[in-house]
Amino acid sequence: MNRPTARFGRLLYDLDSRAGRYTSYILYVLNVVFLLLYIAATYRFSEPYRTQILVAEFSLALLFLFEYLSRLDHADSTLTEAKSLYSIADLLAILPALLIVVTPVVGQLAFFRSVQVLRVLRFTRLGLEDDLFFNYELTSKQVVVAELLMLIFVILNLHAGVIYGLESGVNGEFSNYGDALYYSVVALTTTGFGNVVPITAAGKLATSVGLIAAVTLVPWLVVRARNTDEIDVRCNRCGNTKHYTDANYCWRCGERL
Repeated sequence: MNRPTARFGRLLYDLDSRAGRYTSYILYVLNVVFLLLYIAATYRFSEPYRTQILVAEFSLALLFLFEYLSRLDHADSTLTEAKSLYSIADLLAILPALLIVVTPVVGQLAFFRSVQVLRVLRFTRLGLEDDLFFNYELTSKQVVVAELLMLIFVILNLHAGVIYGLESGVNGEFSNYGDALYYSVVALTTTGFGNVVPITAAGKLATSVGLIAAVTLVPWLVVRARNTDEIDVRCNRCGNTKHYTDANYCWRCGERL
């Protein structure tokens, strides 16, 4: 257990200690920086600045690769962790930044680069299990509201990344990530100004899938948020105080309230 990945893996899951919490905070900040570097790379910069952006991306990708290996090393089942959605997304998201140095021809492909946007899925891994945000206890409504905000953030940015990867180079309306994000907001909110539209079949398909996801998942979470009001009623058997307004029995032990 003296392996660097094993020691770092313990920190990633240890939110009770100050070192563990600070490690998680720093990684989330660096995750934001990584996404911002990808977005910056879609704009036109002079060669020295572009090189600096790519070097910074590559350095962060190496750090995230070490984090990925540490999670696998610390997991009870390495295979189960490797097959999880978050682990697959983490690995796919850092590959373009690694390949852009190793094999620039592949790494610079717009669609392949857009896979880096999968890093936004990391924000759904903020530790909302058991009604906790890191070590801070949340009400049921706060959890659902947090899930709603994360879902909107993830859908918009994933859609923008995919659209940019599919349309850039063939559609002058999508010259950078900002154009793609603007289109995603307009399209997925069903505003539909029509001033920016995809022209490829793949771009139209991606818009259709994103729109279906937005109009089904977001309203569902909004309804959940409205139906999670809690009342402060203490269960005489187990002492639990969190119950829904229409609850007749304790969800934890089944005692009648």
